Amino acid sequence: MLTSKAHAGRKAGGSEGPNVSAQYIHQRFEQLEYQPFYQSFEFKTGFFSTAKGHNVIATLPCTVAPCEANIVITAHYDHLGGQPSSYYAGANDNASGTSTLLLLAQSLKQVNRRHSVTFVATDAEENGLYGAKHFVSELDSNERTTLNINLDMLVPNKRNRLYVLHSKKTELAVEVLKKQPTESLRVKIVNSRYKMQRLMDNPRIDWHKASDHYAFAKENIPYLYFGIGEDKNHHTKRDTLESLDFSRFQLVVKFINNFMVELLDTPLEATN
Repeated sequence: MLTSKAHAGRKAGGSEGPNVSAQYIHQRFEQLEYQPFYQSFEFKTGFFSTAKGHNVIATLPCTVAPCEANIVITAHYDHLGGQPSSYYAGANDNASGTSTLLLLAQSLKQVNRRHSVTFVATDAEENGLYGAKHFVSELDSNERTTLNINLDMLVPNKRNRLYVLHSKKTELAVEVLKKQPTESLRVKIVNSRYKMQRLMDNPRIDWHKASDHYAFAKENIPYLYFGIGEDKNHHTKRDTLESLDFSRFQLVVKFINNFMVELLDTPLEATN
């Protein structure tokens, strides 16, 4: 759905109100019996110009008292845009992460939860992480946030690798992660941007700053970033549903879902 002509590449700032992609995500949350809302913000598009972006947010309360600190799951839904006749579909970047976020919103309702969960489909990531930055700036100082789980580009290529880059103060979450069965998926758990660069033989990309998790890191909120790293179709019109291997994607979704189910039942120390 997010890759269809109706969404025309999901470019941020193309309308004053929430675009068709934001409305679709909002509707999916409603169908899952959440009470979602839009979080609107302005972002720069040039030296003297601005546009409006719209995060879509839904919250899942804890089920075990006393409630532990909140976990925020993010995935950006915006992409590069275009026209219905010729557009950037952004199937891997980042319809894959957004669809996984919605699947988690469905599955995690069924499990015991020591933590509340905030699902945030962010806008204007491609323009400079603006949606995530705005969300973090609006966090209630009285609401403890212990961790960000960021999902960005989740469908592996033929190497069948999934990278998980984590910040400091994530030891307990990483312990849970390491216990999850990977099946044929090759999961690489990485604790620094430099190791990511060496693994991919590319010193140019700073993966610590490459997606929405950086907005949380700047506020000293720990993160785990799930992604495949580099993709030859990234930011090209070849990033379509037809280019994806859904059997590999299913392995990733299963791995992340199993991790989140156990994580929500694990005490974690809040950072603020």
